[in-house]
Amino acid sequence: MSASVRAPVTAAELPALRRRVRAVLIATQILGGLGIAIGVALAAVLATEVGGTEALAGLASTATVAGPALLAMPLAALMASRGRRAGLVLAYLLGAVGAGVVVLGAVVGSFPLLLVGLVGFGAGSSANLAARFAAADLAEPDHRARAISTVVWATTIGAVLGPNVAAPAGKSVAGLGVPAAAGPFVWAAGVFVLAAAVVALLLRPDPLLTAR
Repeated sequence: MSASVRAPVTAAELPALRRRVRAVLIATQILGGLGIAIGVALAAVLATEVGGTEALAGLASTATVAGPALLAMPLAALMASRGRRAGLVLAYLLGAVGAGVVVLGAVVGSFPLLLVGLVGFGAGSSANLAARFAAADLAEPDHRARAISTVVWATTIGAVLGPNVAAPAGKSVAGLGVPAAAGPFVWAAGVFVLAAAVVALLLRPDPLLTAR
């Protein structure tokens, strides 16, 4: 057998694999929820500062929602062909790149660039949403609802922590030429990269491909 081909998972190995997949997804849901909440907490404020008017602040929230909407179908197609790991890693990395573009838009004072970044930043939400389906891939039919709800609940932890670390994130960029309101997006980029690394390294074997 080729070294690149993994032997099928046996029935005896499934319980341990289910626990491993659940633990990885819970960890990434907390990280993803944290990254999203950090940025969303200051998105409208940053849009007001860069755009120069409160009337444009609403576009920031719209942009963060547009990201998951635009990515939903391509992400589903990627996962169907390459598995959950490939899709989740891509979505988290897109969220990290988007957060970086937000910071760049804030530094140069470009509102259009800021909106483009917020669309990419919203892709991080796609990863958290898709992870819920990954939780059900290997779950027993009678336990799928519980598996999904456990992963969804984990997102709450990150969502609660996010707004509370927004202030320290803003202060952390003082003296770097980055607006304080963009500081949370610097942190969000790092959190998304960490979430992508956790998925890439630990979500093995891929739950969807294994289920098939």
